[in-house]
Amino acid sequence: MLSHHERSELDKIERWFELSDPELAAALSRGKPASNRRLLTLFAVLFDVSAVAFLVTGLVTTSPAFTLCALLAAGGGVALHIVRGHGRS
Repeated sequence: MLSHHERSELDKIERWFELSDPELAAALSRGKPASNRRLLTLFAVLFDVSAVAFLVTGLVTTSPAFTLCALLAAGGGVALHIVRGHGRS
C-alpha cells in the first residue's frame, strides 16, 4: 500500500502527463500503447514500393529469387496495412 506522500507524488506525475501529452495519457488510461501511425504508414508504403520493384526486376530478369522477394514484400505490406487499419478503431 502506498503512503500519502507516494500517492500525492503519483498524482502530480499523472497531472503532468495529462498536461504535457494528453494523447499518451489517454492511451495509458485505456491500457493500450499509442501507435505511431506515420511510421506504420511509411513502412507500409516502403514495402509496397519494394514489392513492385522486386516484381518488375523479377519479370525482366526472369529470376525466381526476385519474384519470391516480391511476394514476401507484398505480404509484409499487406500485414502493415492490416495493422494500420486496426489502429483506427
